[in-house]
Amino acid sequence: MKHKILCMDGFSGAGLKELEQNSQLELTSLKSLPHQELIKKIAPYSGLIVRSSTQVAADVISAAKNLKIIARAGIGTDNIDIEAATAQGIFVINAPLGNTTSTAELAFTLLLSLARHIPQAAKSMDAGKWEKQRFKGNEVAHKTLAIIGLGRIGQEVAKKALAFKMKVVAHDPFLSEEQFKALNIQPLSLEEIYKSADYITVHTPLNAETENLIGKNEFAMMQPTTCIINCARGGIINEAELAAALKKGQIAGAALDVFTEEPYEKSTFRDLDNCITTPHLGASTSEAQEAVGIEIAGALSHFFAKGFTTSAVNLPAIDSKSLQELQPQLLLAERLGSLAAQLCEGALEQIVFCAAARKPQLLTRAAVKGTLTKISTQPPTFVNALKLAQERSIQVGEEFFTSASHGDDPLGIKLKTSQGLTEVRGTAHANGLLKLTQFNDYNLEMEAKHHLLFIENADQPGIIGCICTILGNHKVNIAQMQNVRKHRGSEALTVIRMDEALPEKTLETIRAEKGVHVAKQASL
Repeated sequence: MKHKILCMDGFSGAGLKELEQNSQLELTSLKSLPHQELIKKIAPYSGLIVRSSTQVAADVISAAKNLKIIARAGIGTDNIDIEAATAQGIFVINAPLGNTTSTAELAFTLLLSLARHIPQAAKSMDAGKWEKQRFKGNEVAHKTLAIIGLGRIGQEVAKKALAFKMKVVAHDPFLSEEQFKALNIQPLSLEEIYKSADYITVHTPLNAETENLIGKNEFAMMQPTTCIINCARGGIINEAELAAALKKGQIAGAALDVFTEEPYEKSTFRDLDNCITTPHLGASTSEAQEAVGIEIAGALSHFFAKGFTTSAVNLPAIDSKSLQELQPQLLLAERLGSLAAQLCEGALEQIVFCAAARKPQLLTRAAVKGTLTKISTQPPTFVNALKLAQERSIQVGEEFFTSASHGDDPLGIKLKTSQGLTEVRGTAHANGLLKLTQFNDYNLEMEAKHHLLFIENADQPGIIGCICTILGNHKVNIAQMQNVRKHRGSEALTVIRMDEALPEKTLETIRAEKGVHVAKQASL
């Protein structure tokens, strides 16, 4: 069965070409679609690709009954309701690399245009004037450029500024002092930037912390020669207060490529000679569109092949190499969660992921996902697993093993229910072998796959023989079997791995056997 993908907003030809080569995908490409029409059309699609025009609001996501992934062909995802997508278990991805160069080049072009009044001079020439003295500019060499947000684009702008012999300072709370030093950039507080910079360029996402980051109070700190540039997101700079600062001469100039409303039809900046505006051109180069398209196509194809992607914005960040190394443990954590959920009794109250040392948070999500798979009416994914647990008042925790466990780098799951505690442990190996090493108080050595039969029985002669006879009479083939006990003459555990699940009638026959206390099966 093919995965249906809806491509919106003129998604690039290079990206479409890449996707068309994937025989598992069925593509529909549209330039635009009214919001209500999108709501009507979205239901059968597994994937949705958008640029900045299409608004993927909560009502669209609610109507998207089969949607697994939303791909933003660009960096910003503010046109997507990420909270609604996360609640529904939908991955949201972007293309953080493809338009880095284009956006950085535009930001620096605008900086140079502000310094030399290029658009204003060109407009004057178009009017038949020769106003050489009016448009005398400034050199940018040895001036201070402040970058707010030193991610990929911010760093690329910094490289260009350093090449122009500018002094570069920056503010980014997520970078260490060592990272600033390696980039040859001086870290400053926002207040220090506002008071000292000749040019300020913004490269942060738009969120609760950055909305209206720069407004009336910040402009009051700036020098009258300061120029400000925004190629990130509209709303980071308060537009009305920026216009007021420009009119009063509080700052020398501004260049905006992004706005709170797009298309921007207000006249706020239209008659201001010291403001340059462009219609969101940051990623509008043929190279960027191709790069973004190819990046998104690759991420989408990988997602439908593997069920996961490293570029999800609603998951903890992880690089491709680390994810590949983590894959066996992710599978093990999910299987251990599923196994424990099938073996426990009572209402689930707490899920605890256990390891010998701190692990990536994705492993906890995998454990919760596996646990909830058998008990949740809404299919859990890596994206919504923690939220689903929270909605069901199930606590999620992490613990380190307090005692030695066998196997290399063991993982474990503890499920606390209204009827007690169930614990399983296992190990994952690079060759793909997953082993179950513990069930409650019993130590095991069993492959964690296929169908497993757990029998708690009296440690007496003949019981195992009777169980095997029952399985043989019911034509059940045993792939692997292990019998362990706490100590001689007490309780024992028999675990049998089978190629197929047992019919309920066979299971009832085993449960009725003398000496058998508990018999349960689980499928992995």
